[in-house]
Parts: sequence; structure tokens; C-alpha cells
Amino acid sequence: MNPMEPGAYGAHPDFDIGFDRHGRIALLHLKGRLAGVASLVLQQYLVKVLVARIPPLFIVNVEGLTETDDAGRETLRSADRHARASGGRMIVAGGAAALRLELGALDLVSSVDDAFAELTSSGAGDLL
Repeated sequence: MNPMEPGAYGAHPDFDIGFDRHGRIALLHLKGRLAGVASLVLQQYLVKVLVARIPPLFIVNVEGLTETDDAGRETLRSADRHARASGGRMIVAGGAAALRLELGALDLVSSVDDAFAELTSSGAGDLL
């Protein structure tokens, strides 16, 4: 089974993941309810992103999320830890309120454009 194939793991019909690559930066768009089985689907996508390039640089756009449960939040926190441990970076863009995270739990910015700006700025730009 290809984890980059939409619907490969039978996610809840109220959840969808879009995937784009912009040079060395991967961009995942999350929509709907990140709860239950959807967290496992997201985990498979994130594993692929984390091993595709070292260091991993990626943005998770959560603007389209309507709900997130504890498993979904932990999946994002775990991906962030793995990205940092590999010398990379994960930025979560938009819709942070749907995540209901404690302050400082993830690298949050207000938009995808802001996330791209951070990843291509002086410090992270050296990784591109």
C-alpha cells in the first residue's frame, strides 16, 4: 500500500489530505476531522515526508481542520519532534484554534505564506 495514495487507509470520509512539493519543502493540507483513524492516515503521510529528505522541511496547513482529537494532536507533536531530531523543521500554518494546543507545543504561524517565508529565510534557507 502506498501511504501517499489518498484513501489508502480508509480514513473517515470527513477527513482529507492534500500533498504538494515545492522544491525541498513538502506541504500537507489537512481538511475536516483529524480524529480516530484519520490520525493513523496522517501518521503514514508524515512518515513518508520525514524520510523523503534529510533534513525534512515541511508545512502542515491546518486551516481546513474542523476538529482534532488527542491522537491527532500527538501525531503532529511527534512529527515535529522527529523533524527537529533530524535537523529539519515542521511548521503548522493557519487554523491553530482547531488544534487546541498549549502555547509553544508546535511551531505555529498564521498562513502558508508565512511558513514558506520562515523556511526560506536566512537560517532555514541554507537547508534548501
